[in-house]
Amino acid sequence: MRLILFLICTIGTLNKCFGDGSPESIRDQQGFTMKSFMNDSINPCDNFYKYACGNWAKRQTIGKDEFSFGVLDVITKKVNKFLEELILFNNYTSTPSEKVQSILKSSEVKKIQNYFSICREQKKLEYEPYIKAWGIPGGWPTLNSTWSNQTFDWLNITAQLKLIESQSLIDAQIAPYYNNATRNTIYILPAEFPVFKPSMYEENPIIKLIISGLISMSFESLGLSEVRFEKIVSDVLAFEIKLASIFPNENEENEEIEDMPLETLQELMPNIDFQRFLNIVSGGVVNKSQEVTIAYSSYFRNLSELINETEPEVLANFFLYRFTLQIGTTEKVEVYCRDEVIDYMGFVLGYVYNMAFNDERDSADVKMIAQNIKSVFTDAVQEINWMDQDTKEEALTKLNNLLLQVGASDDDLLFNDIKEEFALIDLDPNDYYRSYFKLSAFSTRKLFKQLHKINKRTESNYNAAMVNAFYNSARNHIFMPTNILQSPVYNFHFPYSVKYGALGSIMGHEITHSLDATGRAYDSNGTIRSWWTEQSEEEYLNRTQCLEMQYAKYTPSSLKTSANSVGGNTLDENIADNGGLRQSYQAYKDWYMKHPNEQETLPHLNLTNTQLFFLSFAQFYCEMNKPAALLINTLTDEHSLSKNRVIGTLSNFEEFSKEFNCPIGSKMNPAKKCRVW
Repeated sequence: MRLILFLICTIGTLNKCFGDGSPESIRDQQGFTMKSFMNDSINPCDNFYKYACGNWAKRQTIGKDEFSFGVLDVITKKVNKFLEELILFNNYTSTPSEKVQSILKSSEVKKIQNYFSICREQKKLEYEPYIKAWGIPGGWPTLNSTWSNQTFDWLNITAQLKLIESQSLIDAQIAPYYNNATRNTIYILPAEFPVFKPSMYEENPIIKLIISGLISMSFESLGLSEVRFEKIVSDVLAFEIKLASIFPNENEENEEIEDMPLETLQELMPNIDFQRFLNIVSGGVVNKSQEVTIAYSSYFRNLSELINETEPEVLANFFLYRFTLQIGTTEKVEVYCRDEVIDYMGFVLGYVYNMAFNDERDSADVKMIAQNIKSVFTDAVQEINWMDQDTKEEALTKLNNLLLQVGASDDDLLFNDIKEEFALIDLDPNDYYRSYFKLSAFSTRKLFKQLHKINKRTESNYNAAMVNAFYNSARNHIFMPTNILQSPVYNFHFPYSVKYGALGSIMGHEITHSLDATGRAYDSNGTIRSWWTEQSEEEYLNRTQCLEMQYAKYTPSSLKTSANSVGGNTLDENIADNGGLRQSYQAYKDWYMKHPNEQETLPHLNLTNTQLFFLSFAQFYCEMNKPAALLINTLTDEHSLSKNRVIGTLSNFEEFSKEFNCPIGSKMNPAKKCRVW
């Protein structure tokens, strides 16, 4: 099994290697693994998550710097091990192909290795050298006794923060134009809040407490005494609350979008120099005639007033707080450096990983599973009776046009493009901190080079070193990285009950995103347009409201920030979870009817093939969390908590209750069920 066997055995995440690598030993080990995660003393009709994952925490360890640890983290550790040993250290025990070896010897990978090396050489990553290398003119009032507001330039600092992808006041994105996805435009947007949604600040005192703690830790880490930073924390928190108050309501996402030349925008809002901001961020490629799309112009008008009425010293301290949030220095240096390389250079690392691990047999198998699920979803849309024919035909066209990509492209032309881009990175071989700012600026500015490029739906620019699958609404395109195709999620020799339960549900989840509450606004080519009739939209909203109410009930009342807010914040993902499971299950049943003689159960598990499907689905979400993670994820994550993803989805599915004989009215088989697709 080439390098993959080495990784599974040496990392030891799942304790055992796949024996001799035979199909029988692989199945035996998977059955053993799945059994070890379960607590089968729990009644599956009471709490299927505890039944499936009750012993997960006993089989794993959570690191000091980790807030949670789940199945994707198991795989991420394997991937990171590969990246460290094969690429960053150039130390591998199994000989890669000639093509991979040539890439590993290339100047591009050497540049990655050198950056990682100079980062690791820092005994401790501290804020002071970052701030010094950043070189903001005039410095900072909390760190410089001679600081003067005469040299303070809030717009420049806002742009410099954007260059390191830190959110402060203004954001700018290059993305497909909403009315024509084949071309890109510049979106000028309010900057996102780094932790909580702005609407939460006034509604829940816990939020203010947490933010106040974060601000305190930021200034304490800069060496300030508690006496000195007490007023600073109070002022910065007050400013952040005011900023939250002018932020657009997240429930009015499509309300304010305007297209205009940059010079027209400048005339309308002369107090914010948007062209200067964009030219700092882009490296000077934006002229005044450039068409831009501005979202929520009312925010920027209010922002101008807020800045004028705020003391420059308070603004400077706010920026410094946001800067420390972005940098973060709590992890082990080596882990921090590795993650930084993956974040900024993942487009090269993903290419190398794909070259080393891409298996045509696996890719064909996964594509077959995905195609079967897409066909089932297409049939389901065809058969529903609440959608009128005009809307239905648009939905079917969209599903038919949906593209699936498994693994990063191995196109040599693509790597040539990557090489050309990498040649432009000017890193200092002896100075990590200066190199960090150069690399982050390069990463941001290379996106602006896409501004005048014609978009092709078949092209993808995903970081293939990241362990996750994605659906891109603007491309109507799904990307499944090669790195996710490994134990405990996938192996070619797993029964299809396990494959469809875990990987199939993931694929179904991504396919369903094409018609979730956000995705349904895009047509088959990724353009935003109104293609739903009033009748079909009303029916759709009635069904999604049921899900909102259901998932809102899973949230403790003390954490609710407004009626149904948690159910609404996670709506897209809940639609995708429910639809993905349902379609994957039907696709598996269809497959099994054609292959009734296949061995679809596993050793060590006294379960039918269909029960095994549901166990595989649930165990994909096995996770252990520290209390802080549960709190923050509940309030901020667009996904429901893992246990609620399992319980919420399965309790809506009649077939699950049939397979486990759950009586109506039991916790896993409520009388009222929600269904969108």
